[in-house]
Parts: sequence; C-alpha cells; structure tokens
Amino acid sequence: MLIILYLATISFCALYAPQPLLAVFSEQFNVAPEYTSLLITVTLIPLGIAPILYGYILESIPSKTLLKYSFTLLAITETGFIFINDFWVLLAIRSFQGLLFPAIFTALMTYISTTASKSHIKKQVTYYIAATILGGFLGRFIAGFTATYASWHWAFAILSIGLMIGVLLLFYLEQDIKLHLLHPTWRAISQTFQQPIFFRIYLIIFLTFFCFASLLNVLPFRLMGLNQQTSEIQIAFAYSGYLIGIISALNSVRVSEWLGESRVIIIGLIVYFTSLLIFLIPNEYSFFANMFMFCGGMFLVHGVLSSHLNHLAQSNKGLVNGLYIACYYAGGALGSYVPNYLYRFAGWEIYLLFLLSLVGIALGLAYNLLMLERTLKNHKINSF
Repeated sequence: MLIILYLATISFCALYAPQPLLAVFSEQFNVAPEYTSLLITVTLIPLGIAPILYGYILESIPSKTLLKYSFTLLAITETGFIFINDFWVLLAIRSFQGLLFPAIFTALMTYISTTASKSHIKKQVTYYIAATILGGFLGRFIAGFTATYASWHWAFAILSIGLMIGVLLLFYLEQDIKLHLLHPTWRAISQTFQQPIFFRIYLIIFLTFFCFASLLNVLPFRLMGLNQQTSEIQIAFAYSGYLIGIISALNSVRVSEWLGESRVIIIGLIVYFTSLLIFLIPNEYSFFANMFMFCGGMFLVHGVLSSHLNHLAQSNKGLVNGLYIACYYAGGALGSYVPNYLYRFAGWEIYLLFLLSLVGIALGLAYNLLMLERTLKNHKINSF
C-alpha cells in the first residue's frame, strides 16, 4: 500500500507541476495566458473520457505491466521540459502524458480494490485520495520552489527521477492483476443521466470543479497582477490551501453522518460561494488566506457528493461512479481553459461574477436535490 501511495503522490505531482509556472511560460515562450493554460487542460481531457472509453482499451493488460510502461514513458517525457524550449512541442508532450494519466490512475485504483480486504478498502481508498491531494500540492510547490531558487527546469528533472523511482518500486509489487473495467453502452449512460438525482449530482460536480480548475489556472496571473514582484515560490505557497482538502475530504463522511449529506453539500457550496466573493478584495494576503476556505469548500462538496452517490446507487455502481469521474474531469478540462479568455479580456471582477453565477446554479441544484430526496422519502413512507 505504501508503494501505491507513493505512485499516486508522484503521478499527481507530475500532473499539476506546470500550474504555478503558467505565467512564467507565458512570458518566456511569448504566448498568451490561455495557451499556457492548455498545459493543464490537455491532461484533464482524457481523464474526462477515460471512464467511458478506456475500459475497452485496457482490460487485457495486467495492472502491474500497465503501470511499468506508463511510469517509464511518463518519466522519459518529463525530461522534455528540461531540454526542449519550444512551447508547442512541450504542449504535444503534455498531450501524450494526458493519455498516460488515466491509465495510471485506473490501474492504481484497480490494484487497491482487488488486493484490499473488504474491511480495509474504504480506509485505503481514503488514503489514496489523500495521497492525490498531497501530490497535487507537492508538484506545485516543487515547481515554484525550484523556479525561484534555481530554474524551473530542475522541477521536471526532480519529478523525472521520482517517477523512475516509482518504476523501480513496481518490481516489489507481488501480484499482477488484470483490469476488469467498465464497458458501458450509450443506452446505459443515457438511462443513468435520466435519473433525476444522479443528473443533479453530476451537474453539481461539473460546475464545482469547472470553477475550481479555472481559478487555480488563473491564480498565477492574478497574483502577478496584484504584485509584479510576486515570485514563483509565493505562487506555489498560494496553493497551500489545497492541503486543507486532505482534512476536508477525510472528514466529509463523518460530517455528513451528523448533518445529512444533502445539507452538507449545500453548506460546502455556500462556503465555496463566499470564498469567491472574498476573492473580489484586491489584496494578495487575503487571497492567500482565502485559498484555504476555497479549497475546503470544494473538497467538502466533492467528498460528500462521491460518498452520497455510492450510497444512492443500488446497481451499476461502476457506471454511476465512472460517469461521476467523467463529469468531474470534463468540468476541470473546460474550466481550465475557456474562462481564461473572460479573465484576459473582461478583467478579474467580471470573471469572478461568472464563476459566482455557476456556483449559484450549483447551489440551486443542491437545494433542489434536497427537496427531491425529501419528496421521494415521503412518497415511500406514504406508500408503506
């Protein structure tokens, strides 16, 4: 399990490492901010379609073998950021890496689900989620730290070494398990989306992660706009609020048992909405502090939505969860790119109002979800 947690952490480091450097890339390669944001977008797009398409591609490959090849290729391509100084070539490399990440994450989750005992699987999945959040922060921090005190190229050298260590650790995994993945039909997908409760949950997480991915991509440019002297390490520290996600995610189930899942979703979205309002304050210090509130709200919503979905799904859990992941990353892929144009041409305030409107829609859906579940519950009681 320690090897799996290391692999999850280092792979998420590689996924998000370029994010605090987007402003640096924009200046160094002389490209518009929305184009540098594509370095994140192109890796999220495959994650959005993976639950639907990857089951057909990967089922015949043992997970250990898949991880070896994927990590080796990821480590090799990571060195491209050390030696290549053409932005569009680097974007092509990231596009290829985007095809590797779904394979890695699918294999890791499959390995956990097939090797863990039933009594420990929830705990180990929770540890896995915490490792992915930690990796998301560490990747950003390593990139910001090395860019400030050495060169941003060193960040990718460190990550490449870390990934190769992961390849070596894979030889110590004792079992080699074949993936048993989902083969959804379009009819089954359509029927799942037509379920009123599921549809609202999917739309809520799509809108929530759309805004989250968008703001995290715009963050380096906003901080540079507030203070031209902002360094890469300071931008990296702004992502420290991400760590609150570990606490928020680990305690989301406990809080929902106390207050009720639908209520906690609403509370989390209210916290999320309020944090976006606070971002209107043109002060870099309030920006840093508010990131903890912003990330806490996001991961509280995410943690409760995913557990609530599993609680509601009585059958076809693989499809129900797969579509949740697809909506999550589809929102992230679109959010990491499309709103950047609004920020560039309309300014920070209009951009934030746009995000606030989307979270407002999510809040309305969450309240509607609560009312719908009450109606269904009362109907069952009256029928009984």
